[in-house]
Amino acid sequence: MIQLRRTRTLKERLKTRIRRARGDVFVPRDFADLGEYDSVKRALRQLIVEGEIARLGYGVYARVKTNGLTGRPMLAVRGGFDGAVRQTLSKLKVDWRESDTVRQYNNGRTTQVQANPVFEVQSRFNRKLRYRNLEARFEKPYA
Repeated sequence: MIQLRRTRTLKERLKTRIRRARGDVFVPRDFADLGEYDSVKRALRQLIVEGEIARLGYGVYARVKTNGLTGRPMLAVRGGFDGAVRQTLSKLKVDWRESDTVRQYNNGRTTQVQANPVFEVQSRFNRKLRYRNLEARFEKPYA
């Protein structure tokens, strides 16, 4: 008896790649070898609906896990949303650093903690990154 090997769908291959990946933030370019851009985007949208990943912004996705207390999905990124933004900026090769307020807090000069992360970007970066009620802000550094 001949057994036919079932070919895995693009969505299944994406799930496997996401599960095995070292990072927690993904862009469609990470999956370019699996299929065409439109097909990959369509499969990523299906994974969002299934709760496997979350969309942070245009072409930026992050790993999600279920919160043990609430049962709702949450970012599975070390450092939460702030960590996801840092990984995104690094993955997109954007020259960035922490904002002045964060540096002051880390040096003990203030006790204010920002609710939404703020980053100084050296190069052009015009994307919006958000997750639920959190949104990252990007500022140009002062000269």
